[in-house]
Amino acid sequence: MKKGFLLILLLMATTSFAQTVLWNGEDKEAGTDGGFWNRSTPTVVEEDGNKCLRITLADAANDWERHNVGLPLGSIDLKGLRRISIRIKMPDAHNVLVKLGKDGSYTLNRLFWYGEANTWQTLVFDYSVGPDNDKVVDTENTVLEIWPYENYNADNNGKNVYIDDILLEGPMVDGVAVRTLADGSLTGKQVIVTGSLKKGNYQNTWDGDWHTEAYDDYSLLLSKLSRDVCFLNLIGAAVADGDGPQLRTKNPNLMILSPVDFFDTDHVIRWDGEKNTTPKLVLDEAYPFYTPIDFHADAVKVTRNLQTGINTLCLPFYVGQAEISTNCKIATYTSSTASAVNFTYTDHADANIPFLATAVDAAVTELNFTDKGIVNTPESLGAPFAGIYTPQSATGKYGINDDGKFQEGGSSATINSFHALLTTIPAGAREVTFNNGTGISNLSIKNPTQTIYNLNGVRVNKLSNKGIYIINGKKVIVK
Repeated sequence: MKKGFLLILLLMATTSFAQTVLWNGEDKEAGTDGGFWNRSTPTVVEEDGNKCLRITLADAANDWERHNVGLPLGSIDLKGLRRISIRIKMPDAHNVLVKLGKDGSYTLNRLFWYGEANTWQTLVFDYSVGPDNDKVVDTENTVLEIWPYENYNADNNGKNVYIDDILLEGPMVDGVAVRTLADGSLTGKQVIVTGSLKKGNYQNTWDGDWHTEAYDDYSLLLSKLSRDVCFLNLIGAAVADGDGPQLRTKNPNLMILSPVDFFDTDHVIRWDGEKNTTPKLVLDEAYPFYTPIDFHADAVKVTRNLQTGINTLCLPFYVGQAEISTNCKIATYTSSTASAVNFTYTDHADANIPFLATAVDAAVTELNFTDKGIVNTPESLGAPFAGIYTPQSATGKYGINDDGKFQEGGSSATINSFHALLTTIPAGAREVTFNNGTGISNLSIKNPTQTIYNLNGVRVNKLSNKGIYIINGKKVIVK
């Protein structure tokens, strides 16, 4: 069994799935009150193929108690979530009143419009907006009251109302609502999201005027992500109205692992229990990349500047030499000796193996591939010739310069993703050699060369004028 498949099973086993269910009837016995307070004769029934709650409005000595239903919240912890949705079916179009209470000390009232009689509709409301929203607490909430016809009216006596799927909604990470986190605070290569990801709008009123409120969990989640997050695991979340492109705004290389019924777009890996695939990857060398799982990509485009001659590369999939350019040769690191760093020519490079692409016949700005198996990112991408999947400093490391030579990085040197560099070079090594299977080839690269910058931080080729220069990280005065 592949490592990627094992990891998926582990993640699925250790995450809390979908949004928090306050009540859906599935674990209740038909004919019981389903755990609701005894108002309006609450009864668990089968309706339209699902277990749900039926209430029957009726007269009573205390009339208001027979025209609503109350769900005790007990030890429920909202965990920072404030949005709730309820499925409801009524015989008439009418306002529906929903109240959140705490020990009688406050009750938040919101009115919603149920617009089409005898059809299941979902009411969505968010207690983080509107009056008294600051009074909502995560624990110690007493009851959620639902008044199907807003208040008592004898004309409604005898009517049946059906209620189902009372859910807490919103994205969560590590058991905490994303809405409570600081912007940019979600860091690390992978973020596992539970709860729900949805977007939409709803209307409610608390003052006689109807207010249209919008919610967008994708925009919310994006605001909390840092640029270094490369992989979003959404397997444990309920997702709808997908917006994958928006989630990739900060890091275009971001991969999204999703349920099979989620959106179908680039960089979304659709997991169906047996295989994981995405239609296309578009990778940019200016941003970090990481995947904890194997998956398949129908097409891959890598935005990567290659110069004529020699380049360093490291890619998360198998690459044949002809896929780089017509006459390209691939050389992978073999060893370092006291006098040389040795590479061996081969016809391909395996996934996550850094390599030299030599004899590149023309400068290019992107590479295109088809039908690629992307391999999970290992902890190490090689040493001392190391692949790079995160843009970083190259100070004191050795990369290929514009002349096709290994050159030590100066104080401001940087390197992008999908490149490679030598972290160290033996003190006596003066060249890099290529073994073509029969001996040393005639291609060698002198190493190291000087890196020269003026005081403005601009790299110069030679010391042409008097002044102060930074050579290999050291200050030099030319008189």
